[in-house]
Amino acid sequence: LGMDPVILLGGFSAFHALYPFLCTPRMASNFRIIKNLHITHVVNATANCPDAFPNTLCYLKLCLSDDAQQDLLKALPLASRFINSALMADPAGRVLVHCSMGRSRSSALTLAFLMEHRRWSLLHALRWLKDRRACTAPNINFLRQLLTYEELLFGSRLTSLNDIQEEETAGENVEK
Repeated sequence: LGMDPVILLGGFSAFHALYPFLCTPRMASNFRIIKNLHITHVVNATANCPDAFPNTLCYLKLCLSDDAQQDLLKALPLASRFINSALMADPAGRVLVHCSMGRSRSSALTLAFLMEHRRWSLLHALRWLKDRRACTAPNINFLRQLLTYEELLFGSRLTSLNDIQEEETAGENVEK
């Protein structure tokens, strides 16, 4: 593959340059990873992790919590458009999205990008993302808000919470 082993350890090997990378703050603050992935833009979806390289990279700081009360609906289009603008502005540039665990907030923001700019349903985007990052797991509150966002984007819901739950149950059965 010709990729740095640290990148492979971070779960980045399956990603394509036209889509964001997802990770934890530890990975997002490793300059070797940032440099090797050619990261130019970062979405920091944490309330308490500082931007690691503010003089080198362009950041969107979203102070979000991973809980049932967090309102994501205002953050979804901000993150989606930031990611898209970064990818369109510089063909060599890449975007990294991180939260505390690299599973819930970062996944939700990336799903919003895939729905808005790739015109994918939530279910299609979730399948695609889980194929590339198996630990993808937006919390139930975020999934509900993503369903609302899907409806805002497409004029109707293309996915139901039941569709997502059935997909997760099917995935669990395959793993056993």
